[in-house]
Amino acid sequence: MSAPAETCCWTCPLLQGAQIISSYTVLVGAFSILSLLLQGPDDEVTSETLQTVNLFDRGFHTLAFCAGMKGMIGVMFRDVRRLRVLLLYLVVEMAVKGVNVIFREVEACDELKRMEALEVERAAHSDNAHHHHKLRFADCSWVRIALFGDFLFHTALFAYFAYILWSLIKRLEAGEFRMSVFADLEQELADRAVLEEPWLWSGQQEGQTDNQNQSRVGAARLAGPAGRGRGLPRPFSGAPRNLSENEEQ
Repeated sequence: MSAPAETCCWTCPLLQGAQIISSYTVLVGAFSILSLLLQGPDDEVTSETLQTVNLFDRGFHTLAFCAGMKGMIGVMFRDVRRLRVLLLYLVVEMAVKGVNVIFREVEACDELKRMEALEVERAAHSDNAHHHHKLRFADCSWVRIALFGDFLFHTALFAYFAYILWSLIKRLEAGEFRMSVFADLEQELADRAVLEEPWLWSGQQEGQTDNQNQSRVGAARLAGPAGRGRGLPRPFSGAPRNLSENEEQ
């Protein structure tokens, strides 16, 4: 079994890589939702089988929006459960792509014939055989090779995405990337407070100066006769007094 990756694409950290993958998945889901809502039915060239496959493919990709949002929140809060949702989506995405390419490979030759017939009909009406001449050189075997090459590239890319998310999940389960969660949130809240109320920054600077002065005074007291060289405070001497005694005197 391969070891978890330390970086994404050999350059950026795992958290940043998972954030990019999540953002990409959200964009794919948003585009699929818009395509499903705004795009009409496929043209008359596409067979009923491919129309059904395309409709199922677009419907499945709408889930990418939710899975990507889960991944973004999981990266933000270092939540392993949400990251597993995105990982599961990527794995199922590869399986759906495999089923999709099988139907396209089977229908490739018939689809090409229908496209050529449609182009011949259009060329007959427009007296232009240029497009038909170009389509005659598109062989069915080359179309299938192109579809299979696209499937291999898509599978390799999403397999790497899944490997990056799996590596991040394993490192989170091992206890890495967990200590800076609340520090990052506190830093973000502090930055927002400074932007909304800039005078807090000047007050913070003055407070730091006062604290430094008090620290220096405390260090000088610790260096007294009783605590010289040992870092111990000087012991209290004299009778205890209160405010009322001072007012009477």
